[in-house]
This record gives sequence, C-alpha cells and structure tokens, in this order.
Amino acid sequence: MPAVIHELEAKRALRWSPDERVATPAELAADQGHMHCFEDLARWGGADPYWSKLTAEPELLNSKPWLLSKPALLDLPTKRAWLGMMLDNKVSVSDEATLSLVARRGQILEGLCAQLGVDEATGRVGAGASGRPQRLDVRYEGEAAGGDALRREWFGLALTEMLDPDRGLFMSRDGNRTLQPNPDSATTAGADHLSYFALLGRIAGLALYHRETLNASWSTAFLKAVFGFEIAFEDLQAVDPKLHENLAKLQRMASDELDGIGINFVANDEEAIVYEEASKRRRSTELKPGGEGMEVTAANLSEYLRLYARHKLVPASVDEQVAAFRDGLGVFVDAELRAQLCKCCTVAEVQLLLCGVAEIDVDDWKRSARYEPASFATSNQAQWFWSVLADLVPEDRAKLLFFCTGSARVPATGFASLQGYNGAQSRFTLDSMHGAEAGRLPTASACFNTLHLPSYASRAELEAKLRLAIGGAEGFHEAAVAV
Repeated sequence: MPAVIHELEAKRALRWSPDERVATPAELAADQGHMHCFEDLARWGGADPYWSKLTAEPELLNSKPWLLSKPALLDLPTKRAWLGMMLDNKVSVSDEATLSLVARRGQILEGLCAQLGVDEATGRVGAGASGRPQRLDVRYEGEAAGGDALRREWFGLALTEMLDPDRGLFMSRDGNRTLQPNPDSATTAGADHLSYFALLGRIAGLALYHRETLNASWSTAFLKAVFGFEIAFEDLQAVDPKLHENLAKLQRMASDELDGIGINFVANDEEAIVYEEASKRRRSTELKPGGEGMEVTAANLSEYLRLYARHKLVPASVDEQVAAFRDGLGVFVDAELRAQLCKCCTVAEVQLLLCGVAEIDVDDWKRSARYEPASFATSNQAQWFWSVLADLVPEDRAKLLFFCTGSARVPATGFASLQGYNGAQSRFTLDSMHGAEAGRLPTASACFNTLHLPSYASRAELEAKLRLAIGGAEGFHEAAVAV
C-alpha cells in the first residue's frame, strides 16, 4: 500500500480514545481530500465500512463532490444510490407527482405519446404535466390489478415492440449483439419515427428513476452519444477492425511522412442509389466545417481520427434520433446530470445502471471458451482467471464481459452464441501474452471477444490487474488500453 495509507492508519490510531468514534482509513482519506489514496483504498480496501456508509447515505457525497470526479473512486452500488437520490429530488411529493398510465394489451403503444407528453410529429417533449419528472403508475384497461409488477411488465412490452427489427428504428452491425439507430428510420418506421426515439428516452428515464432495468443492448457509441461521453478512435475497433487497423497506420508514420500524405478532414462513404436497379456512388462528408480544405498533419491527427470514428459510429444521419432520445431522457436526466454521470461513471457502468446485469453463468462461460494457444487452458494463469471470475460480484462480471466483448449482456442462448465482428460467431478466447512486459494490464480485442492475459506471478496479482483494467476502462481503450 502507498505510504499515505500507512500515514492515515497512524492518524487513525492516534485519534482513538474510549469516547471517540474512530474514523476508517477511507473516511480519513475522504475528509482530507486525498484523492489518489482514496482511489487506492477503493481498489484494495473494499472491506472498509465507509463504502457501505456512502451507499446508505449518498447525500454525504454532496459535501465531497470530488468523489464523483473519477469512475474509479466509487463502486457501482454507491453510484446507483447517488443517482437514485438525484432523481428522487426531481419528483415532487404532491399528488401531481404520479403519472397514471392506462395501457391496452395488444396495442401497447396506442396513445402513448399523449400520455408521456411527446409530440407525435416532432418527437419533442412538451412542458405540460406529463412532460415533468413524475412517478409512473401503470394499469391495464379492463383490469383491476395494480402495483409495481405491472409497471415492470409494461416496460418490457413497450420496449419489445419498439425494438422489434421489423419496426426499423434500430439496426445492428454485429449480428444483433448491440443496436444503434437506423439512419433510414424515417423510411422504415414512418414519418413519426422521432416520437418513438423520444418515447424510448422517456422510458429510459422512468426506468432509472424506478430502479428498473431495460432489456436493451444499445451500442456503446449510441450510449456515448446520448449521455455525452466523447467517442474515441479506439471505439471504432469493435465495429470495424479492418478500418481501425488501416487508420491506425497513420499513427505509426513519421511526422514528415504524414504531413505530405495529402489526407483532408473528409470521410468517403458508399451510398446506395436506386435508379432502375441498385448501384452505388461515392459520397464525401466533411468531418468538420471547412474540412475539405484542411490537411491532416501530425499536430491534428488525433482530432481527425476521433472525428472519423464518430462519423462512422454515430453519423450525422442519426443526429435527430439521438437528440430525440436524449430529449425524452432529459425529463429525468438533464444536461447537468448527464455531465456528472460522464465524470463519475464509465459508459459500461451507465449501461449497467440502465440495462442491468443479465445473468452470467461462469460455468457456461468457461465451457464455451477457447484458448490461444490451446495449451494455455491448463496454465496457472487460466485457472487463476476462472477462479477470480467466479469470485467477482455479478456487476463486476458484467463489467469484465463488457470489457472483453463490448456488451454487458450474454446472448439468450448462452456464450456459445457470442458473435463478433460483422456478425460472425466468435467464441470467447483467453489469449496468452507470454513475454509481455512485467506489470502490464490485461487488454482486449472486443471485436473478436478476446482477452489478452499477461503472465503474473500469483493469483492475487492477476486479480489486482484485472480489477484495475475493468475498474477504469472507458469503452474499449481506457485504463486497460484495450486493442
């Protein structure tokens, strides 16, 4: 442990007296503003009762806002408790704080725009009572039953209908593992397509408020765009590894080579054009205003790669869909709260808060795994890995799955059905990084569901490095440098 932790332990001992409550090391670190020490304690000192206190009393975080400044400082239960407190504060205690929704079985979406305050033509959320933060009470027409179970059932029915592939609001580029807005949703879903995205955002906000989870596998890029996370160049790898590999070559060029290569801030795409029969043409899109006349250099390469990735993952053609979803979500999760979430959570944690943890069967995960090389299956590293995985709490298992595959949820038919790049079946692979430099963190190729595991001297070291990787990972390429 760092010296500052020993110092805090010493101060804790000096403060002891029979009549004085003794502060724990985490509490002392929080009180004295030792961010790095608190982060180390969060990683190594999970038994400290201060974590439970923060979860039970999230209002304590209001006096120490810096604890919400980095994802690694707090665990997910504490973040969930804090978010719940923030959303509770938005809802009035008056009778008008309850939105009574009457649903009709078999026509679950009928009249929903009016009941949730969404303009059917524009997808904008109105300022009336139905467009304010309210609790949701659901009843079905002609039925006397009531209660939370009906609301939970309604969330599932409404989501299933709107995410139906035949409706055409969303599409998948990875074999239905994750979903992203369909650029042609106005054609496939109709002129009122934006109202559906706004409704989905309203449902997402209501689900967060009621601590319910949604069975939706939205893509990382879509969630990043909705909540305001910055899309990174590395996010492109999980969707199009070949394009990512080609563009990554620019990073390895010398400055003088790059300066003379003649690339501008423009992306070229293939666009389908229909005359008498389908054909394609090239279409150029500026990545920023004036991009056609702006040459890529060593100085602006990072910006070019980031803008290129955003264009590919969340193109301008879905800006309206993203904005409509965000507008619906904003009834509960406004711009200020979204900004706070982006500071204290990774996008993986946001996905877990919104979509929950689908059951992860460790035995099924292990049965379906492959190893590279095959002999790695009997190594200490592999055995330690499965032992650590079995000991993780469900949410940390989901974060590890997200790190390795880009989704915190398992296919309905189990790990044997994991799909990778371009929808191809791709079993989870544990890859030996024998010979990697000492102390290196595990990395992941999410597009191929592969975890690259360096050699560690003990199970304890493997567990520590794995927790560090998934604890601070943002998308696919943050603390663990997933490649």
